[in-house]
Formats: sequence, C-alpha cells, structure tokens
Amino acid sequence: MNTALIHSDAWTRFDYGPQHPLRMERLGLTWRLMEAYGLTALPGATVSAPEPAPESALAVYHGTEYLQMLKAANGGQAPELAERFGLGPGDNPVFPGLWDAARLCAAGSILAADLVASGGADRVFHFAGGLHHAMPSRASGFCYVNDAVLAISTAIPPS
Repeated sequence: MNTALIHSDAWTRFDYGPQHPLRMERLGLTWRLMEAYGLTALPGATVSAPEPAPESALAVYHGTEYLQMLKAANGGQAPELAERFGLGPGDNPVFPGLWDAARLCAAGSILAADLVASGGADRVFHFAGGLHHAMPSRASGFCYVNDAVLAISTAIPPS
C-alpha cells in the first residue's frame, strides 16, 4: 500500500486571526508530531507539497465574481461588498493571504484526488483539506473554496 501525505510549510504564513477557532498552527504541530513518531518516513509513504491551484481549477465550481472577490481580499482588507460573499467578521474573516491560502487548500485536495485516481497512491492524507462548506459564490463555515467538490470534480470529470 502506498500512502501519500500532502503537506506544505506555506500554511505557516496564514492566520485567520487571534479570536478565530481554526488555528493554522495545528497543521505544523500535527506534522511535527507525526515526524517525531516516524510516521512521515514509513515504508511506502511519500510526502508532496502542492503548488497553489490556478484560478481555472477553482472556477470548476466557484463563480468568477466570487473568485475576483477572494483575490481582492488577498491583501487582508475586506473589499467593498465582501459581506455579500460571506467574507468579514465571524466564520470567514478577511486576512492577509486569503486568496493564496484558498488556492493552496484546493491544490492539496486536487493533488490527493489525482494521486488516487492515477494509482499513484492507495490512500492520501491532506492536512489542510476537507474545507467543504464553501458554496459556489459564498464563503461559509471557515471555508473559502470547496476543496472537496474540486477534488471530486478532478477524480470524476463531468460527462
């Protein structure tokens, strides 16, 4: 059995803010714990770091206007009308690197689906994946893009 671990140190650059319950440092802590137990170097295990997904990969599910809003929020300031897209105080704050984080999350799940679909891995663990609450044109539940839908769309293209 081949196991792929999808992990990127780039996650250390992102922070939802001090009051937000989703803490990105948990990813680094989990990774270091797995390293300490030797789980990242088990026979048959590979580690892959995704490159941020291109906008076209996110557009498979998300609307153009919404993606433009995420890009505009990347500097850490909420653009005008951001709240219409679910961005702002609460579950989905605007923070520096928001667009970059969304693309990295999507890329990891797309890579995971590609590895399984191609036979490159029997199982995959994407540390930052599973952020499935985002809608086509709205952030929701800590999720800016729906990486689960994007992964499924990659593994099973529409007919």
